[in-house]
Amino acid sequence: MQFVVFILTYFVLAFNVIGYGYFFAKNLTAYNKSPNIGYMGLYGITFLTLISYLTNLILKHDYSHNFIIQIIGIFFFFYYFSSIKNLKQNRDIKYLLFFLTLSTTSILYFKSHDDFLYYHLSFIDNLTINKVEFGLGNFDLAFNHVSSLFFFHSLFKLPFTENYFYFIGPALIMVFTNVILVKSIFEQRAKLNFNFFLKLFIFIFINIFFYRLAEHGTDRSAIILILLSISLIFNILEKKKLNHQVFENFIILLTLIVSLKSFYSIYGLLFLVIFFKYFKISNLGIFYKNFKIINFSIIFALLIIFYNIAYTGCLIYPLSYTCFESFYWGLDVSSVEWAASFYELWSKAGATPTYRVDNPENYISGFNWLTVWIENYFFNKVSDTIVGLIVAVLIFFVIFKPKKIKFEIVREHKIIYFALLLYAFEWFFYHPSLRYGGYHLLALIFFIPASILLSSQGYNYTKNFKKIQLILLIGVVIFSYRNIDRIINENIVYNYNPLISPRYKIDLDDYYLKNKKKIIFENTKNCNKEFKKEQNCKIVNSYRVFY
Repeated sequence: MQFVVFILTYFVLAFNVIGYGYFFAKNLTAYNKSPNIGYMGLYGITFLTLISYLTNLILKHDYSHNFIIQIIGIFFFFYYFSSIKNLKQNRDIKYLLFFLTLSTTSILYFKSHDDFLYYHLSFIDNLTINKVEFGLGNFDLAFNHVSSLFFFHSLFKLPFTENYFYFIGPALIMVFTNVILVKSIFEQRAKLNFNFFLKLFIFIFINIFFYRLAEHGTDRSAIILILLSISLIFNILEKKKLNHQVFENFIILLTLIVSLKSFYSIYGLLFLVIFFKYFKISNLGIFYKNFKIINFSIIFALLIIFYNIAYTGCLIYPLSYTCFESFYWGLDVSSVEWAASFYELWSKAGATPTYRVDNPENYISGFNWLTVWIENYFFNKVSDTIVGLIVAVLIFFVIFKPKKIKFEIVREHKIIYFALLLYAFEWFFYHPSLRYGGYHLLALIFFIPASILLSSQGYNYTKNFKKIQLILLIGVVIFSYRNIDRIINENIVYNYNPLISPRYKIDLDDYYLKNKKKIIFENTKNCNKEFKKEQNCKIVNSYRVFY
C-alpha cells in the first residue's frame, strides 16, 4: 500500500507543477500560450521557484503554506486538462504518462548522494521552519550554496510527503526534457537535419549516463537543461529570421539554469550570440517590446542575488571580489577565497574526504596538478565517460550506416562549437570535475561533429523511422535495466524493498547543519551583552549570526 500511495503522490505532485506551468504560459509568455506539456512542466518548475523565493521573504514554508500552493496547482491542472479538446489524440499527455511511469524506477532508491544529508536536507528543512535569514553561510560552508532547487523542493513538504520527495525536481526535469525531445523527434518531417540528430544524441546521453537520480544533486539537472538549451540555440541560429517562440523558451531555460547554480551564468554569453545576430544595441527597445519575458528573468536574477547576499554577503559565491565586507553578517573575504581554492583543489583531485595534498596552493597553480588528476580522476571517471560517448556515436553509425564522410558545416555551427571549446578550456583549467560542467561539454564535443556527419547523408524521416524507434528504445531499455539492477543491488546490500517501504533512508543524526545550527544558538546565550547591544550580532566560535 505504501508503494501505491508513494507513486500516486509522485504523479499528483507532477500534475501540480504542470498546472503552474499552464498558468505561466497563459499569463506570462508572449509566444508560448499553448506549448507542449514538456515545456509547461519546465515553466512550472521555474514559476514555483519564483513563488518560493518571494514567499520565503515573509513566510516559512510550513504545511499550511505548502498545502495552499499544492491546492492551487491542482486547480490550474484541472483547468488545463478540461481545455484539451481531444484527449485521446493528445500525444503530449501520452508522452508525459509514459515518461512519468518510466521514471518511477529512478525515484526508488535507498541511498542518496553524499551531499544530500550533509547540506541539501538541512538547507531545505530550514526553509520550511524559517523565513529568510541573514548570515546562514557562517554556520557551515554548505549553506553558502544557494540553489533554486532547494527553494523548489521546500514547497513539497507536506504531512504525507515529509522529507521524502526531494527527488522531484531532478526527476521532473528529466521527465519534461524527455517529453520535449521525443515530441520534437517524432514531429520531424522529410530530411533528418543536424538538430534532429543532436536531440537524438541528447536523449540517449541523459537517459543512459544520468540514469541514477540519487546522484543528480544540483549539477546534473542544470546540465540536462544546458543540453536542451544548446539544441534550441542551433534551432534559432540556423534560420535567417528569429524564431520568437524558441528564443522565448531559451530565455526561460537560461533563467532556470543560472538559478540552479550561479556558476552557469557564464552561459549567458550564448544569449549574446543570439542577440547580436538579430539585434543591435540600438534595437534594445525593439527587443524589450518583443520579449517582455525578460522582466521575469530580471526579477528572478535580483532574487537570486538577494538570497546570495543574505546568506553570504556576496553577489555570487565563491567569487571573493563580489563580496561586501561592510555587511557584518557576511563571510570574511579570506574564508571565501579559501573556499574557492578548496573547490579548485577538490576538482583537480587534490583533496578527498580522507586525503589532501601537501602545499595546496602550489598544487593547483599552473598544471602542477595534471599528473595526479590523470592518475586519480581521469582514470577511470573521465576515460569511462569518453569511452561511453564513443560507443554511443558508434551505435548511431552502425544503425544509420553513413556511406560518405561529409561535413556540411555552417557558420553557426562553428560559432557555437568554438564557444563550447572555450568553455571546455575554462572547465579543464579551473575545475576539471565532470559534475562541475564537464559532462555536457564532453558530450557535445563528440555529438556535434557526429550530428553534422549524419545530417549530410540526406536521410529521409519516413524511410528511417524504424531506426529512430530503435535508438529511442535502446535509451529507454538501458535506463530501465540500470535502475532495476540498482534496486536489486540495494536490496541485497541494504535490504531495501521498495514494495514495502519505497522511501530513501534519512538518518536524523546526519542532519549535520540543522544540529550544528541548534548547538550554535544554544551557545550564543552566553554572548557578551554589551557586544550584542552595539552590533545586534552574536559571535560564538567565530560564527556571526544576524537576526
